[in-house]
Amino acid sequence: MNSFKKLNLSFEIKSMEANFYIPFLAIFIGILYTCFSPNVDIIQYTSRILEFIVCPVAAWWSMELFLDYYEDKTAETLFSYPLSTLYHGIMRVTTFFIMYLAAFLILLLIITLKYPYVSFFNLVVLYVPQAILYCYLGFFLMVLSRNITVPMLILLAYVAMKYWTMGDRLFPLYNVMSFSVDMQLYPRIILLAIKNIALAFVLATMGHFILSRRKI
Repeated sequence: MNSFKKLNLSFEIKSMEANFYIPFLAIFIGILYTCFSPNVDIIQYTSRILEFIVCPVAAWWSMELFLDYYEDKTAETLFSYPLSTLYHGIMRVTTFFIMYLAAFLILLLIITLKYPYVSFFNLVVLYVPQAILYCYLGFFLMVLSRNITVPMLILLAYVAMKYWTMGDRLFPLYNVMSFSVDMQLYPRIILLAIKNIALAFVLATMGHFILSRRKI
């Protein structure tokens, strides 16, 4: 709890400069599309925007938070501060994810207000676990590679491949996305949500372990 109190959000935000606003920009695009698109298949295309743009961008702050650590070679200095590894890693990442989640839930609420036949609960189960997984995947890849280019390329390649194949079984790599075209819940989607959260927990734990070993 004391570590949370020591989080300096204004400093973290200023250090990111304009990059801080990228997740909000992605969410804003989703809001604009929801509110103004005349497309008759808007639910299907909104789902694509959520799964291939808005959810993956949850990894952005998880990577940006460590840019100064590794790009500016300040990791040794920062890790010498009397703060725990949890503070440097999971606490900072989770705090920024909560900020992302608040904005993301506003987008989901707007979708339900525009289309009352879409359940807010369904949207939360469909997309929030995906965002959680991307968040901690970004954290894990960043502390593993110590170079923001590597996790960015991996995430972009993964999302692009899944977009073009739509989860085709010829590409057996794990599907984070549900590929739902109607935003309704089915047993396979509930199972996917559970698996995404479980995998996010594993990645967060692994990322914490890597960070703690490099701090020693």
